[in-house]
Amino acid sequence: MKKYLFIIHLLFLFSGSVFGQADKCRRSTEGKEFWFGFMEGRNYQLGPKDSVYHVAHYCEITLTSSSVCNYQIYIGNSATASYAGVVTPNIPVKVWIDWTLVEARDSETIQDKALHLISDNPVNVYALNWSDSSSEVALIFPQESLGNEYYAMCYTPHVNGANTTSGNGRNSEFLVVASQDNTTVWITPSKVTDQGKPAYVPFLVTLNRGQLYQVQSDNHLIPTWPGQGDLTGSYIKSDKPIALYSGSLSTTIPYGTNVSAWDHLYEQMPPLQTWGRKFITVPLSTRHEDTYRILAAENNTSVRIGKYDTCILAKRNLLRI
Repeated sequence: MKKYLFIIHLLFLFSGSVFGQADKCRRSTEGKEFWFGFMEGRNYQLGPKDSVYHVAHYCEITLTSSSVCNYQIYIGNSATASYAGVVTPNIPVKVWIDWTLVEARDSETIQDKALHLISDNPVNVYALNWSDSSSEVALIFPQESLGNEYYAMCYTPHVNGANTTSGNGRNSEFLVVASQDNTTVWITPSKVTDQGKPAYVPFLVTLNRGQLYQVQSDNHLIPTWPGQGDLTGSYIKSDKPIALYSGSLSTTIPYGTNVSAWDHLYEQMPPLQTWGRKFITVPLSTRHEDTYRILAAENNTSVRIGKYDTCILAKRNLLRI
């Protein structure tokens, strides 16, 4: 793949040595089968449930297609669809899901909360994690786009030491979703995890079809706690295709100490073989500034921004702009 542009709260650029493998890159986000999950968001914001769209926190899936599609959505490894319906051409369908059934909680536990969506015709899938003051949506890649090798792109945690219950500004995080039974996953976190696994020391987890595994950074309420921070650069490898999502439970971009608002970050990561070399960025006209992050997969990666600015990145090194 010669170019890949990722636009969310951040603009992600990728650089590596696998760019010649263009034949391994699927260029469409449409598909008939999807595996995905929801990372932990600000789910402590519970409120009255007078209607499904007047709650303080929920998860939602949006489907769009140019064709008539019959779809089913399964949770975990269930053989019975939890949701089913029909997509009318060019009319979005929204499926509201109780967040307690699908949203990952806490760090480093295996949970049967992955979602498996099947359609008889190609559809586009979007996943929304919504709360009253912090929402985030991800474009979901079809099964054909899943890979075996990933790097996580997260963000610096904004830990609020004065608030020990609401979860404001806590962990950076990433989420592994298994599409097949007996999937072995090797995880090398770039920072100390919430359960105390050390940085840059690989550990292994085995997942079955429909299971997910969330990893969060250390969440000690002392900002100077050793190893606490951004899980960007964490390396995830598996023996069978997996989906990876990463971001933050809640943080600010750019990071700041005198900020009283935090937002959830949630995005699906492309596998390593799809990374590209050339990117064009488009700033938003109404935004004061945009934040760019550039992650290298190989040592001695030369990155040129514009015509003249060039820097050299090592493997897993991150450039912030």
